[in-house]
Amino acid sequence: MVVDVGEAWTPPHLFALTGPKDWRPPLSRTIFHESVHYWQFIGHAHLIELMAEDWARLRQFDATGDTVPPGPLRRAFAQRMEGAGFSTLDLMEAHARFWDVQAFGPPLLIELELQAPQRDVSQVLTLTEYEQLKTDGKIWRDVDVDGEGVGYSSLSFDLAMRLAAGRYAVPYLRLREQTNELIAAALFPLCVHFALHSASPPGFYLALVERLVPQIDLTAGRPIEHAWRSLYMDVLREAMLLHLDRHGREFRTGQATIHDSPLFHEHVGYTLAYTLLAQSCDHLEANRPRDFLVGPQAMPSGMRALWTLDFLLGCCGMAASRTPDLLAFLAPPVIRFADGQIWIPGALFDAFPFESAAPATAQQPPPRSQVAAALLALDETWSAMQLKVLGA
Repeated sequence: MVVDVGEAWTPPHLFALTGPKDWRPPLSRTIFHESVHYWQFIGHAHLIELMAEDWARLRQFDATGDTVPPGPLRRAFAQRMEGAGFSTLDLMEAHARFWDVQAFGPPLLIELELQAPQRDVSQVLTLTEYEQLKTDGKIWRDVDVDGEGVGYSSLSFDLAMRLAAGRYAVPYLRLREQTNELIAAALFPLCVHFALHSASPPGFYLALVERLVPQIDLTAGRPIEHAWRSLYMDVLREAMLLHLDRHGREFRTGQATIHDSPLFHEHVGYTLAYTLLAQSCDHLEANRPRDFLVGPQAMPSGMRALWTLDFLLGCCGMAASRTPDLLAFLAPPVIRFADGQIWIPGALFDAFPFESAAPATAQQPPPRSQVAAALLALDETWSAMQLKVLGA
């Protein structure tokens, strides 16, 4: 739960999360990307259950000094599924890099990749080839009266995904082989999101894609955010039915999974996350228009708020998911820089006083600085355990 950024500390700025393309893009990209991983680990049932496995190992080590072998979810996490060519880790990274592309825009992401000194992407695209594509008008969707690019082309999106995701692009490319770029961009984040709720993400992702692609017909011309919102409940329904078929049970939201896990009572970061997730649901129900909430109007507003939060966590790269009022609840608890200095991002958004009463099942959270210190201490213990496992 400690978001690590391998860069030198700089004074905190809320644009790193709310508008990363507009504030020091190379640094913001790292902060944003690692924050997406935080949102994944509080918002997806499979990853929360993985953390519960790791937490049991850490508690054993902390109490006795003995190490415990990784559990089944951790052992499977980075193993590429036979026939799929990718792992749960690959899915998670592909999802995060998809949101990098969306948050920064494909043209800027392409330029960041081409300029990154530690990256060699020449097999996909060279700077000379990119400049020629710009000259030929193939990167931007249109140009304004000043000759500046507006929007982005489907080609630039595909290139950005291939460049940004690298070897993690396989899940996206598997979908792209089956459909056009518009439907791929609309389905990909939702299918990965629900796969990361499932008992076996790689196989579930492929099965869900196969089930959905023949059903989807989208027309170009409207913002992609509209497609994600309009498709969410349909994809949720199909994912629920598929999980019931494959595993004999429906899956649950990240919030419900945290509540029923030992993490809820024992892990300070997940106790905080659950409380703030519950409060953010209250906030959505009380302070957002009814047409902002996903789901049919006949559904109780509290249930619509719950699934809206799930939608926002699954589509965490959308601007609508990263407004200051939501980040007051959802910002990572601590960001650590290479020199050891930290940000406590939630404190940046405390200036936006959006009140929300915590439900009876959740206590008010402890001070943010106290949580940050506790999480840093847990991270030190985890590092010590890893060193012992490696025999250092």
